[in-house]
Amino acid sequence: MREHLDRRLRYLWTFELFNGLVWFPLLYYFVSRLFRLGWFSLVALVLVCAILLVGTAFWYLKGQSLRRSTPLARPAVRRFFSATKIGFGILVALQLALFAVRAFVQSGASGAELLVGGALSLMAVLEYVNYYFYQLMYDNRADLEYLFTHRRLKRAVMVRDLGI
Repeated sequence: MREHLDRRLRYLWTFELFNGLVWFPLLYYFVSRLFRLGWFSLVALVLVCAILLVGTAFWYLKGQSLRRSTPLARPAVRRFFSATKIGFGILVALQLALFAVRAFVQSGASGAELLVGGALSLMAVLEYVNYYFYQLMYDNRADLEYLFTHRRLKRAVMVRDLGI
């Protein structure tokens, strides 16, 4: 069981790291070669990648905690992730406000800029909710059984483990 959990945590942190450092930036690069993208979509990209990298740190620390049999919810760890919850909450709200301004007030934004920036902004919102409020990813049997049995979303793992 412990080995299975260790593999799962290793998969989670490496997958989030790959997405934050390689997949989303690479996808953005290729789309930007085809369409004119501006600052709004770039800011959205940076935000979603930053949230993914903080998620990477959480899964990595959780794995280290499991391997070393040490508590995860140490005061410094809790302070860091509590601060990221507040900081990312503010940044996500600002990003959504920027989307509204870019889409409805400022003229000149290309359709691709709004589509890519809007999609990345939505991804940032979903990742924020997934890490700091409710688990949105149900990709294994136990999680799916919980979802169908209880008919509600689980609290986010970070919230359960750190009490933030």
